[in-house]
Amino acid sequence: AGTVFARDGEILAVLHCEERLRPGAASEVVALREAGYDLHLLSGDAPAKVAVMAARLGLAPDHARGGLDPEAKAARVRALDRRDTMMVGDGLNDAPSFAAALCAATPAVDRPVLPGKADFYFFGDGLAALRWSLTAARKLRRIVRTNLALAVAYNAIALALALAGLVTP
Repeated sequence: AGTVFARDGEILAVLHCEERLRPGAASEVVALREAGYDLHLLSGDAPAKVAVMAARLGLAPDHARGGLDPEAKAARVRALDRRDTMMVGDGLNDAPSFAAALCAATPAVDRPVLPGKADFYFFGDGLAALRWSLTAARKLRRIVRTNLALAVAYNAIALALALAGLVTP
């Protein structure tokens, strides 16, 4: 299989295209899964092609769906989303899925529309930026929760002291 260029029934050239993973993609998938993330591959590409990619990434067959049009992909994102889903896409057909997810990211900064629809974009050939972003978000969440707990405790103590008449407003 491939793309055949012919003229008057004579084959001039046959081009065979091979789909390649981004550098380090398989190891990033492993690292993200080890960090507790549930990963899915949703694509408009043929289901057989998606199954091959999923196997190369180490994803379970039931976590890979091919042959999805943009609305079907967005519906699948909505079905997965528990207000914690990040959608990563690089095509304009991913825009409906971006809207369906809590967070959207793209490496496709060279496209006219997609970076504007994403919550963030990243540079480089690899996917390490996703793991770095998620790690930073978890640290930030921990800090925010700690700060909120300290603020509640401080205010509860201050209110109790004020009600006891030990401090003035």
